[in-house]
Amino acid sequence: MVSIKGLDKAKVLKALYDNSHVEGMGFVHAAPEGTVTEDRCRELLEKNTAYDYLYGRVMKVDLAGDEFDERLYDRDCGEGAAQRAVDSITQERESEKHQAQEDEKPKEEAGQKDGGAKKEKSVAEKTESTKKAVEKILDILVELPPDECVAAVMFLKHFVLGPLTTARLPLSPLEPRRLDYSAMFW
Repeated sequence: MVSIKGLDKAKVLKALYDNSHVEGMGFVHAAPEGTVTEDRCRELLEKNTAYDYLYGRVMKVDLAGDEFDERLYDRDCGEGAAQRAVDSITQERESEKHQAQEDEKPKEEAGQKDGGAKKEKSVAEKTESTKKAVEKILDILVELPPDECVAAVMFLKHFVLGPLTTARLPLSPLEPRRLDYSAMFW
């Protein structure tokens, strides 16, 4: 049994939905991305607390009490999937509490306490700074003679990324830049 005591059941239902998948002919009932929100889940829970499928995604849960039987959900979504979904809510809640506490402190005090350490970048920020760095490197490579450019690219490919990488660097800076920067931080 997975405990959901003290948790917003709309958030629980949304987390379970987000961590599930379309099963069988469920694709016929699948909802467009962004349709299933916490507010929509709250509306659904006012009508019913037991769901076998929700918009085509396998659920097999009843959220009537302070805990639910996760066995059927886990059978279809993977061992421990229900608990991970619920844990994501508690982690989010703890993160929000921690952020609220940090926001209450004066900024100067917070900077002194952590030694002025910078806040970790989001994936989008990391992606953007990586994209800029790679573009600068490619701009430098354009200026090299072709044989030196190839040598530099091979060095970067084999020694920086490693020999088993699946990343594809262009062999020539004149070749179109086709790097998927967002995939670098998964």
